[in-house]
Amino acid sequence: MTNRRHKRAPVDPQTKRRTHCALGAGRLALAAVCAACWISAFVAVPSCPAAPVTVNADFPRSPFVAVGQAVRPAVVSIRITRQIGAGGVDRTPLQEMYRRFFPDRAGEGGRFENPGTGSGFVVDPRGEILTNHHVVAGADVIYVRFPGEIEEYAAQLVGSDPLTDLALLRIDPRSRELPYLEFGSSDALEVGDWVVAVGNPFGNLEGSLTVGILSATGRSDLNIHGLTPRYQDFLQTDASINFGNSGGPLVDLQGRVIGVNTAVNTAGQGIGFAVPSRLARLIYEQLAAQGRVIRGWLGAAAYDTPGGVLFDTIVPGSPAAEAGLQSGDRVVSFGGQPVATQRQLQFLVAESPLGRRLTCVIERDERRLELQITLVELDLQQVEAHSGGNWLGLEVADLAGTDPRLLRIKETLGINTDKGLMVIAVEPARPGAEAGIRPGDVLVAIQDRELPDLAAWKAARAALAGSRDVLHVLVRTGTMERFVQVTPRDAGTLQ
Repeated sequence: MTNRRHKRAPVDPQTKRRTHCALGAGRLALAAVCAACWISAFVAVPSCPAAPVTVNADFPRSPFVAVGQAVRPAVVSIRITRQIGAGGVDRTPLQEMYRRFFPDRAGEGGRFENPGTGSGFVVDPRGEILTNHHVVAGADVIYVRFPGEIEEYAAQLVGSDPLTDLALLRIDPRSRELPYLEFGSSDALEVGDWVVAVGNPFGNLEGSLTVGILSATGRSDLNIHGLTPRYQDFLQTDASINFGNSGGPLVDLQGRVIGVNTAVNTAGQGIGFAVPSRLARLIYEQLAAQGRVIRGWLGAAAYDTPGGVLFDTIVPGSPAAEAGLQSGDRVVSFGGQPVATQRQLQFLVAESPLGRRLTCVIERDERRLELQITLVELDLQQVEAHSGGNWLGLEVADLAGTDPRLLRIKETLGINTDKGLMVIAVEPARPGAEAGIRPGDVLVAIQDRELPDLAAWKAARAALAGSRDVLHVLVRTGTMERFVQVTPRDAGTLQ
């Protein structure tokens, strides 16, 4: 079998050239079509425009917008100046330089201006503004500015109540119609209700609005800027309250004031505190009417026990003593109101009318008795003189003690030692507070007397309580020690 090869017919050169040209033209045409397809895939077609993305286009606006629009015009920024001497024990480097190069006649240098800021809100269109006591305490001059304005109003201090940390200012509205806020009912609130805080944090972020819920009520045993107000019944909220918010309103969704923002949790855990409107309204009405707050005084110490509230010390000559109250009596009701806690009794006594016979129901030796009590006005200095209150306005405890306030402070500050004497409460507007002593400070010595424990403190108090001289106290804050000067109020009075 033989293999045969088929020979191709010869191709004419002209025909071959025409065939290659046709193939080349076909390839170009195909490439042009592919390119057009590729371009059309990435170029938007004008006849089909893209629609904007929207989510819940018909969803209603936040209710807090209306609250802010209604409340913010009545919330003011408060600026104060305090004149402080160049002398003292805690002179700054700038003050020391000023003293050296610009001495006064005493060689101590001039007086320095210590500015401060806070918030407040109009409660009466005639120019009355409510704020915190600590915002204006010690102020030489007070200025008020409305949001969005440059001009300031000079404010007069109508009255201040350090026992609740509230104060009332008054300005001349200059024929201007001032926006103002109305009080709501803090008693009607439930934990979990929405609340809105308005104020001027840090003194320059005016009209700031923060939102949260009411997280608790009836909070007490708080230290407010190093002070411990006597009457505490705070609302707690997680609405952000920063420094400078003090004195601003806490409102409900109707824009009614249900609290006065007062305390900040310095640990930064998102918790703030406000004086409830029930108490704030009572204080405001008294300050507006008479420039001070009048409270009742019973003249008996009481404390909580598992079995109820028991009376302890009865001050001789006090309304309690004249009514026949005795140590160990258990309180059932006061002025027709049931008593469950010592704090509740404290508020009932403070808010009861003076000069009127009130019924106090007690239990004594398994018998129930009704005693008639007529309260007199509270006088703190007189009370401390009779009851031997906290010396210099300081309440102290051994670091080895079990007082709940002491334990909380030690835990917060990370203190592990059980040796020494710690301040656990400071009465506002008292010598200790004015000297700059704060809860958590450790008292090391006073007038060269070492203070290792509570017994040493009592011995020093017995020896020095009658002195009018300035007392030099060595105080340790953290790891730093400093001397402060404490000036007793009155000779012979334990403050």
